[in-house]
Amino acid sequence: MDSHFRILLVDGDNANLLVMQQILDSAHEVEFAFTAREAAFKLATSSFDLIISGYDLPDMTLPDFFSSIRRITSPRELPIIVMSDDDDPAVEENSFRLGAQDFISKNSRIGVIERRIMRVLELYQCRADMEQRYQEQEEKIEKIRQNIVEAFASIIEGRDQLTGMHIQRTASYVSMVVQGLVRNGYYAGELEDEAVCEAIVQSAPLHDIGKIAVSDMILLKPGRLTHEEFEIMKQHARIGGRMIEETLKSIEKPLILRTAVDMATHHHEKWNGKGYPDGLRGEQIPLCARVMAIADVFDALVSKRCYKEAFSYDRSFEIIREESGQHFDPLIAEVFLSMKDEIIRMSESWALGENEDLCCLG
Repeated sequence: MDSHFRILLVDGDNANLLVMQQILDSAHEVEFAFTAREAAFKLATSSFDLIISGYDLPDMTLPDFFSSIRRITSPRELPIIVMSDDDDPAVEENSFRLGAQDFISKNSRIGVIERRIMRVLELYQCRADMEQRYQEQEEKIEKIRQNIVEAFASIIEGRDQLTGMHIQRTASYVSMVVQGLVRNGYYAGELEDEAVCEAIVQSAPLHDIGKIAVSDMILLKPGRLTHEEFEIMKQHARIGGRMIEETLKSIEKPLILRTAVDMATHHHEKWNGKGYPDGLRGEQIPLCARVMAIADVFDALVSKRCYKEAFSYDRSFEIIREESGQHFDPLIAEVFLSMKDEIIRMSESWALGENEDLCCLG
């Protein structure tokens, strides 16, 4: 373990600083600050591993100094040791209550002071090492998750290129709609948490994963499905939710897992309760699924399919408007319609990309 640390000594008493320098300077890099404001400036412009502060500072109370330190060093919690001439237990208790990691009497022997300082430094270095290893593990898990999502999307695209591109386009629309809802302050109780917004966007590519289990005879049928075939096709929603649950439950964060399962299972529900698989109505439908529903339908409308020609943008947006409050959440439909020009530009950019791919294939 590295035993060389950068330490900031804060005390209005020059003699105290000199004594502490003699104790620490041979093993560590030490800087002085005679006031709390000088210490704050040094903390804002340099990196330190530990602060050792006197209890009585000339220009600021200790609570205010602690508060300023936390603001400057956030999100990293910098360890603080308080030193005082006063051996009053109340002074020591107050230091710990403010958040000090240790309290040292200046009357202690030099060896005791050295050992207690090193104990705090080693503890915090151990914690930093653990946090780094945890972050590395999180990054590995995230990479695995991304690989699984990409693999699923590739499997679908390999069976049906139109479906594969649909997944990518709808993910773009979902991202735009979520941003629009946030800008308008809609569903702020849910979307004020940035992690929720990210979970919705990250889950979008998995919404049609259940189609892996649908026969090619149905998935690629060049015409409208019979009632029996449509009943089989409808099963992809519930199957997709189960597949995500079983595949990602051991590696995915709970929020993203729940969002992906809800989106895959319920993106064909309708605001009026006439959708599938559970006939959910209104806000019974998870918000992520309500967002995906409008992206899913719009892309189906403007895309050529084996059973239909593409609708014009004007007609597609008119259908979205007509279905507001029926198929779609009215607030989400309002946001989607207000972003018409942006949505069209996004759709056309995907169409250009598809044409380039076809040229390459040709």
